[in-house]
Amino acid sequence: MENNDLKLKKLKKEQKLKSNKDELLNSYIDSSKNLEDKIAVIKMKNSIDKSSFISSLRKMMKNK
Repeated sequence: MENNDLKLKKLKKEQKLKSNKDELLNSYIDSSKNLEDKIAVIKMKNSIDKSSFISSLRKMMKNK
């Protein structure tokens, strides 16, 4: 049982870190005025997580 608890805590910690990273990158995309900077951040998100890349691209295109 302790092993499962440790795995659950580790998973929660990883998800929180991923969420914080996504929030930081999304805030940079929202605050940036330069389109090239936005594209660079979206490309970086693509290398991290494919689904995050698609959602960021949709969000950016919706705002334009």
